Amino acid sequence: SGTTGLPKGAMLSYGNALFKTRAAGDCNGVTPDDVLLSIAPLYHIAGMLMGVNVPVLSGATSVLLHRFDPHAVPQAIDKYRVSWWYSIAPMNVAVMQLPDISKFDLSSLERNPVTSFGIAFTEPLARQWQGVARNCASFEAAYGLSETHTCDTYTPQHAPRWGTQGVAVPGVTIRIIDPDTGQDMPVGEVGEIILTSEGSFKGYWNKPEATAATLRNGWVHTGDMGKMDADGYLTFIGRFKEMIKVSGYSVFPEEVETILIKHPAVAQAAVIAQPDAEKGEVVKAFIVRKPGAQVDEAQLVAWSRENMAPYKTPR
Repeated sequence: SGTTGLPKGAMLSYGNALFKTRAAGDCNGVTPDDVLLSIAPLYHIAGMLMGVNVPVLSGATSVLLHRFDPHAVPQAIDKYRVSWWYSIAPMNVAVMQLPDISKFDLSSLERNPVTSFGIAFTEPLARQWQGVARNCASFEAAYGLSETHTCDTYTPQHAPRWGTQGVAVPGVTIRIIDPDTGQDMPVGEVGEIILTSEGSFKGYWNKPEATAATLRNGWVHTGDMGKMDADGYLTFIGRFKEMIKVSGYSVFPEEVETILIKHPAVAQAAVIAQPDAEKGEVVKAFIVRKPGAQVDEAQLVAWSRENMAPYKTPR
């Protein structure tokens, strides 16, 4: 259901699962000798893919945690010699903030694909994480959705591009189109992300209208906005439904959130639209302060005005 409506059942076949499991394992170089730390919930498509499917197909070991706990992560990496961990960016931050993190041996951890949820996984954050797990390569994990069995892209280790979600995995075709006309957008221009592959779902269970709107001629119309560069690197911009219209200007919550968390006192940020009589909508932000940090509303608004376009600034 995401955040916008009642749940729908996405019908995925064993063939969908096998195709994406093979792609995820091959692109990430998972081998039978790897030990994977699995924290993302198994009822989540990414958690199932990385925590169950990839280890089963590759013959790797999976260390399953009941739920995320900052202390349990380094304990598990140390005890089971974990070599591969799929994480969400706030997990890395929470682990790095542990006062006793240095007592754990994290030298076995070699790869850490990270999904930008809550906060963006940036190059400075990756370098900070490498100061804790020195042998570990960290990078943006992928772009994907339940309707495609996720992992439609991956980050090539030899050529990561920060701020992007990587390139299409083999067998997946990605297009950026004008949502009104269906025409392909030029390189670098923002439009709707649509996908086709052997991973595409069969439709929504007992929802023919929703199926017809999303699955058209074999293409999954994601409702996500993005752009693609000349080398095929995809950048996710935001959801059409979550776009904020301020005096006719388009503002994507993710864009404002990514800037807000650069403030030294901000640990996490979430942005929504607030109705406004003059502008139609304005930007409203919710902030989680870093431990011990002090910042008030007026200071954050003033800082925002210096660091983003006026119409994007939270009011």
